[in-house]
Amino acid sequence: MKAKFLKIVGVVFFLFVLFRVINPNYTKKIFVLDCSDEYKMSVFGREYEGFRYHNSKMDVAKCLCEKYLKTKEKKYESEIRKIINEFELENSVYNMAIEKICTDREEVFFYWYYE
Repeated sequence: MKAKFLKIVGVVFFLFVLFRVINPNYTKKIFVLDCSDEYKMSVFGREYEGFRYHNSKMDVAKCLCEKYLKTKEKKYESEIRKIINEFELENSVYNMAIEKICTDREEVFFYWYYE
């Protein structure tokens, strides 16, 4: 009985160590209206994975801006403002008109680098 228990504990420990060494990645998707983007995450997480999420959201915001500039629909403006609030970009662009935000989208929705 004790030997069986030790084998089980050993296998679990081995699998844990194996996954920590290998640390496989998986892909997550972000969908906002008709814009989407993908980014990779690892099972045990790394300190820079917030950068990947942020950069992906910035790509979605740029896509929403492109669609807003073409259609001028309020649903795009609302989602763009949500992303601005999520990443606390409001200090620099809170009072800017949505057209100005979208025309300057490369400067407003900048990347945090670690790719």
